[in-house]
Amino acid sequence: MKNKVSLLIPVFNRAEWIAQTLDSILRQTHTDWECLLVDDGSTDSTRDVVLSYCERDARFRLFTRPDNRMKGPNACRNYGFEQSTGSFIYFFDSDDLLLPEALATYLSHFDSTTEAVIAPVQKISAKDGRFLSKSQIYSENLIEAYFIGTVSFYVCGPMWRRSFLEQQPELFDEELRNLDDWDFNLRMLYAQPQLQFLTTPLVQYRQHDMSLKQELSKGNPEEIASAYQARFKHLALLTAQNPAQRPLYQRHIARFYRKTLRRALIGGWPWWGYYKSLTSLLFQTHDFAIWLRVSLGAVLLLTFKKGYRLLD
Repeated sequence: MKNKVSLLIPVFNRAEWIAQTLDSILRQTHTDWECLLVDDGSTDSTRDVVLSYCERDARFRLFTRPDNRMKGPNACRNYGFEQSTGSFIYFFDSDDLLLPEALATYLSHFDSTTEAVIAPVQKISAKDGRFLSKSQIYSENLIEAYFIGTVSFYVCGPMWRRSFLEQQPELFDEELRNLDDWDFNLRMLYAQPQLQFLTTPLVQYRQHDMSLKQELSKGNPEEIASAYQARFKHLALLTAQNPAQRPLYQRHIARFYRKTLRRALIGGWPWWGYYKSLTSLLFQTHDFAIWLRVSLGAVLLLTFKKGYRLLD
């Protein structure tokens, strides 16, 4: 029980991917674990696949998100945490892969004061396993770097000590659909946990068209609204902690709006997508000159397919 790890996985229509994910857990050299999967209302054969693993190994347990909890992976993660019993918590996604030594390596780097161990995430192509990138996880100014995106843990980079998570007023924000891991990790960093950083990736993040993170680039309106909501939320939280840094945070958010606007125009999103970006940009920067430049770039791009630099 002392070194028991609870792996918490939300699942929704992942029949194509989940077996490989669960196989990677079965191959772990550290064997004192439980894997709690919380189904979010799958309509394919995901439940059948998961149940077959539960029958093979009692360490796998399948739950269903209660009807009184908001639909989405965050409610599933929070509910899974409430049902878990491990001293260490590892949030994992239903299409990722753990390397065989992952759990053992994480645990070996905890000492009596460590509250989380963070490893880089290796992003690979789901189609052919080709290496795409490795996440940067460390900075001397970690909160600022995470906020602006030069550092990223994803949901599967850290392993957390349970006692630290139990002290937090909120784990995953169940109202967010996009940037939910960004929001969660930032709020955990605000609590100033004692961290250990590893240099070698222990998890492979499989990138494919069905990944939730791809929905933003597709112009999914709910995902875009969630991304805006998360940034507004943390602008307020960070400004309350350090008012002097507000201009830095505003500049980063303004850059996000410009990139979203450019993507909307190039991708032919509905008009509301770039309208919302423009209005949010003006609201956040209070800089009419920037807003005018970006508006001009939008008109040039729509009319003449020029003006890209104005949206950088």
